[in-house]
Amino acid sequence: MPGLKLPRALPELAAAAPPEPSPVPVRLVGRREFLQGLGVLLAALAAPLTGVRRAYAATRGRFFTGHEFATLAALCDRVIPPDHDPGGRALGAAHYIERLLTAFDHRVPLVFAGGPFSNRNPFPDNDDGTPSRRRPKDAFRHFVPLTRVQELRWRAELFGSAKVRGADFNDAALGPLRGLRTIYRESLRTVDRTARAMHRRPFVRLGAAEQDAVFAALDTGPPSVRFARDPRRGVTFIDILIEHTLEGCFAAPEYGGNRRLGGWRMLGLEGDDQPLGYSIFSRATGDYVERPDHPMSTPNPDELAAPRPIGPDAMNVQDTIIALTQIFGSP
Repeated sequence: MPGLKLPRALPELAAAAPPEPSPVPVRLVGRREFLQGLGVLLAALAAPLTGVRRAYAATRGRFFTGHEFATLAALCDRVIPPDHDPGGRALGAAHYIERLLTAFDHRVPLVFAGGPFSNRNPFPDNDDGTPSRRRPKDAFRHFVPLTRVQELRWRAELFGSAKVRGADFNDAALGPLRGLRTIYRESLRTVDRTARAMHRRPFVRLGAAEQDAVFAALDTGPPSVRFARDPRRGVTFIDILIEHTLEGCFAAPEYGGNRRLGGWRMLGLEGDDQPLGYSIFSRATGDYVERPDHPMSTPNPDELAAPRPIGPDAMNVQDTIIALTQIFGSP
């Protein structure tokens, strides 16, 4: 590669003067080469930007790009909108979904949390029937290794049966199983395309009412707009999103959601109550002692003053239970 020619120093001066650093070779780029290189650089900056973002997200242990994650979190807020209680975003539903989709990025897949106890409740003191001060270790933090069959099934669920060796045994009869990772990425792009078509802005930049309109169109709109049913699962992306959002808001927090136990508090649930339980056996009395904060046999305080009638759905459930009892209880 040619460089700029410099005059040689005279021998006597070269011996006296300290050696100078070697000149840096300079390459003179022609106009054609410059334009070709500029075109390659601009194409690299424009076309694979999403790929670069995904690679950056992967280095941080993430599956979604920043924009994809923001879109997903906004969708979770449409499933459980925030009001005086936190919505799906604040409860960590999007984090739960991303953790599910990256379950196999860990040595032990994050599918089944261990047990039997977390450390959210203490052991009972059976001497007097009260809670003790001893707490178990949080065994929920240590996930359970999967069996070979479980791993095969879960890999097919996340990556797709065509991408998991040995998981395509039903594909000839039922068609291939699309992976949830593919479904989420493609569906989030569809959400943005629909938002731009309806309101000329991406989903995350819409107001709550506009987001609800996009959500409704994708769920129950015309066939050209709404999500189609997955042929193997029999559900749409909206169905999958709702199921995973509810799981993320109300499952044990070790799975990545239910931030600060906000989902349980919103429903009035304590969550996993063991090993303490609600009635503690007392050796002193030889009987069970009910916890004052969780009485089991006393009337519900909400029902004492004015009992509330059950709704139509609860009535249908009650009628179904009565009917089944009569069927199976008859001689």
